[in-house]
Amino acid sequence: MMIEEINKSDLNFNQIVKTTIIVGIILGAGMFFLSEDGSRLLLGLAFGMVFSILNFRLLHLTIKKSMDMHPARAQSYVTSRYFLRYFLAGAVLYVAISNEAMHVLGTIIGLLLIKFVILTSNVILGMKKKQKTK
Repeated sequence: MMIEEINKSDLNFNQIVKTTIIVGIILGAGMFFLSEDGSRLLLGLAFGMVFSILNFRLLHLTIKKSMDMHPARAQSYVTSRYFLRYFLAGAVLYVAISNEAMHVLGTIIGLLLIKFVILTSNVILGMKKKQKTK
């Protein structure tokens, strides 16, 4: 992989993480002030969001490392990491369900927040590219 591609992927990764944190702070403030269960929702959101960012980091490192591997080895490596990430997500949900101080809905929102940010960023980027071609 070329150095420019690696640096560009790191830049995209950092931008996604920063945007997720900003959206999470805004969403968390809204949850805290607009809900009767605000502190529990906020704790769940923070827990889910921290895990989703770490999970995204693990995915990022997995992809970068697998690019330098033989295809058969890369496939088994990526598959094992895939199952590890899902096992960890299940553990996070189990902790959220079993912990009374944390709201499960907040945790689920935190887990899904980074996916929402990626989807929204790509939709906006696609709209900008479409406008440039006109």
